Amino acid sequence: MNYIWDFDGTLYDTYPIMLKALMKTFNDFDLQKDEKLVYKKIKEESIRQLILDWKLPAPEFDRVYHAYEAQDNKDSYPFEETKDMLKELQKKGGQHFILTHRTVDSTWDLLKRDGLDSFIVDIIGSDSDFPRKPDPSSIKYFLDTYQLSPEKTVMIGDRKLDVEAGNNAGVQTVFFDIDHFNQAIHATYFINNLKEMVQKF
Repeated sequence: MNYIWDFDGTLYDTYPIMLKALMKTFNDFDLQKDEKLVYKKIKEESIRQLILDWKLPAPEFDRVYHAYEAQDNKDSYPFEETKDMLKELQKKGGQHFILTHRTVDSTWDLLKRDGLDSFIVDIIGSDSDFPRKPDPSSIKYFLDTYQLSPEKTVMIGDRKLDVEAGNNAGVQTVFFDIDHFNQAIHATYFINNLKEMVQKF
């Protein structure tokens, strides 16, 4: 099997850092927002969608948020199960790819720090000049470049847009559901813990 992974909230437990950076930014702009509501919004949709829907002063808000997030990035770590899971799936002949909304270099930096870079074949990031998920173009690039069979390829993510990107590309999909927000998600498989990937595949 070929595995295309979302990064934030799927391989790495980065949402606490992202949420902290967002709340600092709201404070800088003298905006009072409920933290639980902010978290639900960015998990169900995206930070970009939050900025649009809440009519925040982009691009200034986005710039301040990313500055805070970059400061605390060193405190982002993989989920406890990530390394063993990637290793076990690779042992079974699996190839791992990453499709993320963060930059390619910042993603490699975290993977190298945590000894996970050797498991990853390639990364597409926000600076790779592809449309953002749920557009399937980036997944189709992986399929074409590495001659991956759609039937033997799966997109794994913790948000609806990850699953929609996979569905739009015609690959299998896994929704990593750790929040139980009861969204209408149309995925091939559902998991609550990364260890379940080894059992399913």
